[in-house]
Amino acid sequence: MFNLFPSKASKPSAGAPLKGYKITDVERSRKFGVAANSLRMLRTKASEKFKIAACRVYLAQDGVEVADEEYFQTLPAQVLFVIADKDTIVRTDFELMYNAIKSAHTDLLHAGELAQQFVSNNQPEISKILLSAQRGRDDLIERSTRSDHAEWFEGIDDRAAKTKEEVMKRRGQDRIRGYFYKTKDELTKCSMYRASPVARELIDEMLELFRQLLVGFDYFSCMFDRTCLRRVELKPEANTQDETDAQKIPPKRLKLLVQKSLGSDCRIDRYNVALCSQLGDFRCMGVWNDERCRYLNHRINPYASRENLILFQVWNLDHQIEISRAVLPSILDNVERMVSAEGDAFCKLHRRKGKKLSVITYFLELFTLNNLKLVHIVCHDKSVHELISNGAIICDRCDEYKYIKQFQRNLRSKKDAML
Repeated sequence: MFNLFPSKASKPSAGAPLKGYKITDVERSRKFGVAANSLRMLRTKASEKFKIAACRVYLAQDGVEVADEEYFQTLPAQVLFVIADKDTIVRTDFELMYNAIKSAHTDLLHAGELAQQFVSNNQPEISKILLSAQRGRDDLIERSTRSDHAEWFEGIDDRAAKTKEEVMKRRGQDRIRGYFYKTKDELTKCSMYRASPVARELIDEMLELFRQLLVGFDYFSCMFDRTCLRRVELKPEANTQDETDAQKIPPKRLKLLVQKSLGSDCRIDRYNVALCSQLGDFRCMGVWNDERCRYLNHRINPYASRENLILFQVWNLDHQIEISRAVLPSILDNVERMVSAEGDAFCKLHRRKGKKLSVITYFLELFTLNNLKLVHIVCHDKSVHELISNGAIICDRCDEYKYIKQFQRNLRSKKDAML
């Protein structure tokens, strides 16, 4: 199979500089500062501190598991990690806070429900008040640089960004990077990947195509960037009157190469849009199986204040077709069909022998707004989503197969011309 850029894990050298990090347990009862220059070193020190033989590492901010050295190297110093064993469910800082309030202040939450009913009955008038209150001062919303709104940048590494937009772009990238490394970890740790050279080649090619496309779209950094000119079109509200790249190609140059190689019929480009208004207002897109959010007050502008930026961490990107329950099992099932001696790997559309997996379809389900909804924590339904993946085995007559092959040829040709 064709593999344009062989993937190589990024491993820091023995003399790589140490960076400081913070680690805590699941209950947040103990916290330590540690210095490490690799994920392996961090795990070793964390295991010693918390007496967990084979620990896992999660970001306290959004609960993403850090399972890949490449991803670890993209994280800034002083990040807080949650250390847990393999069977422990890790909750984000804000989920813990929400659950604590829920258990300790039932009367308060009941009062909130009554207030919500009042708001629902007076939506047109109150919606403007709620949004205005959440925005804060308009002059602060429009300010962008660290010097113009220093309070907003408190706790953010000076080297990370100089503007609010840069911070928000990085946060969007981090969420999508998390999905990529979760996908990579799940696909490469399965026994089939280790036992079958054919399965390994199929999975490696798919992961490399994923990586190339993500670099080309800058890991969809525009999602949270209010300066992006293209914006998502949300359904109107009801009842109311918006890494380390292989072969020494720098990320920016690879990004341009990928963009030039995608062609005019790219199915991904339409999802490369901002989820907010020009001022930075975000609106919840609702529970995974609803057309819109049922709650009028599920709005936020993280550009307005440091408090809103912190609260925005409670907002999640929710997969309608779930990664762990649907998309990744579908990929592994189809890879198994491709390597099976039974010979049942065929394209259902054309009834021909399968040649590849539908990489673009899987990419859309894993990383794009084709399958992702931005939701408030209340609208993040973690029960089983009764949707199945649309990914499949494709043959050389399929449009998707032809598109992938053409993309690979274009990219190789442009890379050769550049070198």
